[in-house]
Amino acid sequence: MPAWAQDFILKKNGDEIVGRVVQVSADTVLFRHFTDASGIAYAMPRQEVAQVRLMDSANLTGAPELLYKDEASSTENHRLLALQAKLDAKKYHKAKGVFWTTLGSTIIHPAAGMVAGSVIAAVPPGTGSDDNPNRYMMKDPVYRASYVKQARRRKASKAAAGFGVGAAVLGVVSLIAIGGI
Repeated sequence: MPAWAQDFILKKNGDEIVGRVVQVSADTVLFRHFTDASGIAYAMPRQEVAQVRLMDSANLTGAPELLYKDEASSTENHRLLALQAKLDAKKYHKAKGVFWTTLGSTIIHPAAGMVAGSVIAAVPPGTGSDDNPNRYMMKDPVYRASYVKQARRRKASKAAAGFGVGAAVLGVVSLIAIGGI
């Protein structure tokens, strides 16, 4: 089977269909499932469709281009995109090194740990290098803002955990040194 790009159809109920869009008319969207490129084309009423994003083989950015967006459901689309972004950030954003950097800084000096944790948490999280399979959606401002907000929360919680563990380690070391345990 020849390789072909995947298009995305987002339904108003939140379901996403991956395949090849054949035609978008005034009242229907015709598409083929990605597993059957030469199979029959299925028709879906356009009132069930929230968005149609086309992946063009000539598109070098790798991000699908928005072909159709149902404006009547834009509030619902924003809610769904924000929810998807939040779930993606929780699952795929790793915030690598935040815990250990804050922990090490806290063990060296508690003030350094507070400063390091605060600075690390304040820096906006990266969004391009993680394992998010939906990173093509970063071009959508609603998705991007929700993803960054949740990723920032994740970074801040890891920095706080690093500071807390570092403070606990310092407390135990202090008790051993002072108390002779």
